[in-house]
Amino acid sequence: MIPKHNIENILDRLQGKRVLVTGDLILDHYIEGKVDRISPEAPVPIVSLERTGEKWVPGGAANVARNIFSLGGIPLMAGTAGDDSEGRLLVELLEKEGVDTAAVILDSSRPTTSKTRIMSGGHQLIRLDREVTEPVSEKIQNLISSCIERITGELDAIVLEDYNKGVLAPGLISEILAVSRRENIPVAVDPKFMNFFEFRGCTLFKPNRLETSRALGMEIKTVDDAIEAGNRLLERLSAGSVLITLGGDGSVLCRKDIEPFYRPVAARDVFDVSGAGDTVIAVMALSLAAGLSLDDGVRISSFAAAATCSEPGVYAVKPSDIVKEVERYSRRKNTDQN
Repeated sequence: MIPKHNIENILDRLQGKRVLVTGDLILDHYIEGKVDRISPEAPVPIVSLERTGEKWVPGGAANVARNIFSLGGIPLMAGTAGDDSEGRLLVELLEKEGVDTAAVILDSSRPTTSKTRIMSGGHQLIRLDREVTEPVSEKIQNLISSCIERITGELDAIVLEDYNKGVLAPGLISEILAVSRRENIPVAVDPKFMNFFEFRGCTLFKPNRLETSRALGMEIKTVDDAIEAGNRLLERLSAGSVLITLGGDGSVLCRKDIEPFYRPVAARDVFDVSGAGDTVIAVMALSLAAGLSLDDGVRISSFAAAATCSEPGVYAVKPSDIVKEVERYSRRKNTDQN
């Protein structure tokens, strides 16, 4: 447990840290409506759209950048969006939220990755995805790499956020990791399935339970299973640390020659898990940038994820949200002990 005055001091240390987020940008589109009948044409609900029930939010790697900004960091975004109306809207939304988009390349050869969610009463009815998942062209990779080369001297940390939408191709991953080693910049990785073992030598590797199970071909049912998996990943990836998130079972941090650190989940009410992983990697990257202990980073990220899960849709967490979660958690613990 972290006392309130300590959490505020720790959160103050995250302020002003410059973090580059590289990965798959996604435009999240929400349409809200009301359902009060079933269609006579097919056994599906009829959604009556509301006038003010539509919004667009930066998602995927862009949501990590949003979280870094809302937590007080200075986010720089690198990646690609389509040279289309959705791509230009995504860049505009990011810039309005304080994200530097100088390294976002508009690519006319592919559409902007977008996810449209039809919602009713806070519940998702259907999701429509528009995407091309093949790796971006070598030309685009080189443009992204050149943009990153120009700003490495300004960075305190790098996030590689892979949604398997084609931006983080193996060649670009190896180039960024080489630059980070040369410039001594910590790198936090949030992987997906396809490039799982391409991130050798990163500072922090943060897969979830499902991704880890699939990559290693092992079941992860208990904390001990997660520790075994984390140690295997440490060795295979030569990573500085591995943080496996376990959903409702919390998370496990593994490092070489250091006792594993297990953190139970802090969430009290889970309204929506969308974006919780983005929140965790944003907090961990800022913690690396600020030179915090990884144990403290994991503690903070558990409260940040709890705040995210208590909000509908993709949500950028703020320091005040984390402080409130710490206070709620403390009250709940004291009640349980009485």
